[in-house]
Amino acid sequence: MRRIIITGAQGQLGKRLVEQLGQHNEMEAIALDRNALNISDYDAVLMALERWSPDGVINAAAYTAVDQAEDEQELAHAVNAKGPENLARACALKDIDFIHVSTDYVFNGLSTTPYRTTDTPDPIGIYGVTKLAGETAVQKAFLDGESNAKHWVFRVAWLYDAVGKNFLTTMLRLAEKGQPLRVVSDQWASPTAAGPLAGMLIDCMAAPNRLPAAVWHYGTEGPTHWCDFAKAIFELSDLQVDVIPCSSSEYPTKARRPSYSYLDPHPLMTALGRQAVPWKDELEHCLSELNRTKR
Repeated sequence: MRRIIITGAQGQLGKRLVEQLGQHNEMEAIALDRNALNISDYDAVLMALERWSPDGVINAAAYTAVDQAEDEQELAHAVNAKGPENLARACALKDIDFIHVSTDYVFNGLSTTPYRTTDTPDPIGIYGVTKLAGETAVQKAFLDGESNAKHWVFRVAWLYDAVGKNFLTTMLRLAEKGQPLRVVSDQWASPTAAGPLAGMLIDCMAAPNRLPAAVWHYGTEGPTHWCDFAKAIFELSDLQVDVIPCSSSEYPTKARRPSYSYLDPHPLMTALGRQAVPWKDELEHCLSELNRTKR
């Protein structure tokens, strides 16, 4: 049985990973939240690996407060850059397979065509800067360590789930007020459900040789913008909500967002022998799951 450490185990993706690993006959989850493991402390990371002797580590820990990161740059760097570096260094040292989850925010959003992994990153905010630094550190750690273990970086965009704090649950909560909603229509990407992403990451850990070590883009068939995403949520939930498109300038934020950050999922899907799922189909499945849990 392969033993897999999940960092950030109480986060949106982390919970899904732990849940699905718990249903896997050949894998065991070691769930570590930030109280159990401070990934910005290399000695603590090394001790955790020595204690649990895992076959793999999936880093789902991240500082994701995009606007707050502009003021808490040291903390964002500790979690998003130093943490992945420590995990990768320790995994490379001990020949442990490693997955790091990154973001579309490593790009500036000026493209008008899907971003490929060969495109040059150019983040426009501290969150993106620290996530890119984490990616770079992970790759360098395995290169310098001459490790026999596999490592992958998976970039994803607009992560959501049927539970927790995210765009989907926020829209459903606001719908209860019965008031019109203004939602931006000039930011484009592809919504990514946490459940299918977790399943794909676990598949990689279960069969490490099926996918080359590299940076990969994971996502759905898209793109769309936030306004249409909101409309689809209400439509598929049989909710009557007046959704009014607006520009990002109407809701100024401390950190800039990429206006277009659709990650091309097709190279990864081809490598895995799969088809990219339309984003609305994935949303419908997520909402169906939500309705089942309410019964």
